[in-house]
Amino acid sequence: MRRVLVRLAGVAVVVVAATASAWLLVHVLRPSLFADEEGPLPQRLWHFLDRAFLHFDFGMSTAGSRRPVATLIREGLPADVSLLAGGLAIGLMLGTRGAILCARRPRGLLSRALQGLAMLGLCAPVYVVGLMSLLLFGADIGKLPLGVGIPLDYVPFSEGPLRWAGSLLVPWIVLGLPLAGLCLRVMLGAMVDVLGEDYVRAARAKGLTDAEVLRRHVAPPAMGPASMVASASTPLLLTNAVLVEQVFSIPGVFRDLTRSIGASNYPLIFGMTAVGALLIALTTMLFDLYLYWLDPRVRAGMAPG
Repeated sequence: MRRVLVRLAGVAVVVVAATASAWLLVHVLRPSLFADEEGPLPQRLWHFLDRAFLHFDFGMSTAGSRRPVATLIREGLPADVSLLAGGLAIGLMLGTRGAILCARRPRGLLSRALQGLAMLGLCAPVYVVGLMSLLLFGADIGKLPLGVGIPLDYVPFSEGPLRWAGSLLVPWIVLGLPLAGLCLRVMLGAMVDVLGEDYVRAARAKGLTDAEVLRRHVAPPAMGPASMVASASTPLLLTNAVLVEQVFSIPGVFRDLTRSIGASNYPLIFGMTAVGALLIALTTMLFDLYLYWLDPRVRAGMAPG
């Protein structure tokens, strides 16, 4: 519990520091846009942080309907969290499962095919994959419709869990493919190294099948490097999530990021900065806690003495 509280405090510090850095950078580089603000720069920064994080008031969006930024965050954050969490889950699931299949015969045809797909997932831009998916399988516009096709509209969770999951399934897959390819390659390399350990040979000598050896004795130690890679890839995943939101018209906080930058909608940009820092910091914290639970060596290294 103490470790969780310490990490949560660190998350709060990261979010405030990232938002303050964005505020300072804009005010230093574009001071003419804020000429009507009174007082020295540190005092104005303190007032902004107090208003933003103690009263959840980032100001009014200066574009579109000119609504409060806090309202836009409340409305868009559930879609962002759903997209990011689903992409992480799909990426880790496909990557770890693919690595286990490849480790059975590292030089076999299936392994080479999966590694080729992993490279394709790493190299293909998510907006290209998403757009091609819609053009091929999108409902009412796809050339190769399967059933009802890929839904073109986001469905909130409140309208039904199954409809919500159906509207996000393809965005989850598109977002998770690069992470899946990265995790597959990292985890496969770690598993190949573990295959030569004494305890693996002892497990095989006890009569366990190759599938049981891989699942119970080889895969768990290799999950540590894969988890660290996934944690380090969270900023890239969030960047890809911005593109996926635009391709699939998901009403998240970041859907108007490009338009906000072009229109100098700085209140919304500061709100997006805070949300992005929060999502990245929380995801990193969860991966660290998972690694702490998974690997006894981490717990032993952090024990007193």
